[in-house]
Amino acid sequence: MTEKTSSMSTDLTPIISPFLDLHMLFPLLEYMDGNPKITYSSKEIAAARLDLLGPTHMVDYAMDIYKDLNGTSDDAELAKMEKQKQEVYQTLEDLRKRAAAFEEFVTSHKAKLGQKGDWNFKGVLSASGGKVRKETIECYRQLAKFNYDCGDYQAARDMLRIYISLFVNSSEEEGENNYEALSNSATTNLLEALWGKLSCDILLENWEDASSALKAVRTVLEALSNSNRMAPLESLRQRTWLLHWGLFVFWNDRKGLDQMMELFTTEKYLQVITTNAPHLIRYLTAAVLIGKRRSQSGNKMMRELLRVMSNCDYTDPIIEFVQCLCVKFDFDGAQAKLAECENVLTTDFFLCKQTELFMEEARIFIFENYCRIHSKLRVTDLAEKLAMDPASAERWIVDLIRNTDGLSAKIDWTENTVSISGSNRASVHETILERTKDLNARSAMLMQNMKNMLEKERERKEAEYDD
Repeated sequence: MTEKTSSMSTDLTPIISPFLDLHMLFPLLEYMDGNPKITYSSKEIAAARLDLLGPTHMVDYAMDIYKDLNGTSDDAELAKMEKQKQEVYQTLEDLRKRAAAFEEFVTSHKAKLGQKGDWNFKGVLSASGGKVRKETIECYRQLAKFNYDCGDYQAARDMLRIYISLFVNSSEEEGENNYEALSNSATTNLLEALWGKLSCDILLENWEDASSALKAVRTVLEALSNSNRMAPLESLRQRTWLLHWGLFVFWNDRKGLDQMMELFTTEKYLQVITTNAPHLIRYLTAAVLIGKRRSQSGNKMMRELLRVMSNCDYTDPIIEFVQCLCVKFDFDGAQAKLAECENVLTTDFFLCKQTELFMEEARIFIFENYCRIHSKLRVTDLAEKLAMDPASAERWIVDLIRNTDGLSAKIDWTENTVSISGSNRASVHETILERTKDLNARSAMLMQNMKNMLEKERERKEAEYDD
């Protein structure tokens, strides 16, 4: 199998795409177009872009792509697009006129009503003296959506922030981060607006705001689901969306991986992964491996990951690498999979920026596991396990020994070996002793509790007999 064929077989873009908003696919296509390891031609990707642009209002963009693909010979198709563009401008102008009363009201009255605590749908309708009606606010929401479909994500985001604030009776920023108020105000209209703002933040690459928006969507989604105002199948569908949209945030935000591991291992979302989106195990596996040494609960997360893997019918080189080390203890298999992992990482839109870090953590993971069962290692053997040449492996081992706390090892340059003289990691024997040292005391306590329960039951029956 060639490298390009392999990249196609592990490409998750076709699987992930149905769970993303149409606009989110453009960054994915742009990445594919600039990646030499991905086999799709520029013409194929341009055709895919043009197809995606059909339901949107980004007509100028569509016309540019059409001209690149077909030239300017098909005047009929270009004339059709030009007519569509004029219709877009007309609809945009119409929506602006119909929403103008609310926009003017926001400028002149929002701060004053906010101070009084009356910034909500009822307060706006009352204070406007009939100039703003429900239909006006609905036009404002439609205008935000129309701006989004035109590719003006910043304008759509700003409008949606104002619209969302009406539900929670507070300023835009406070409303988005007041999760208790969002939960209490949960409606399907609010949820739709929050989805829209999350999409805008993702497309604008406002990762900190996107992280807050993701939490807001989750809060309202769970409030509707827990109160039975959303059907179970719809809850499953929207949780699946949340996990996929979250990939943009988790792999770009500074604290994203911790948030990802928390969300992905929550029981409700684990069910979503195992039943509806097993391919997401790739991203959970990568996150756990990258964060293993940086988190106090790294080993616990690895055990949880292995449990999830056993319940998912999906595999790829990243997952197989962890299974080779932690389940099969197959170092040769792990070495082979590690070489494949690099190709998977460099062709994955979400993981590509983490390729170097992942490969480093994976090699450390191999080294840790290899050291558990060997006290003396040949550098050439270790280089083979790490998928490195001997010289690079030697330098890598020296740096690792120098920079890792609790690792006591030295290199014998004459024999070209590494001797592991001890570490802070407890042996299996020590671990067993530690976990069973108070077994007798716990057993005695259990027996005493059982005696007390039996004694109370006997006294209860005697009292009933006397009565």
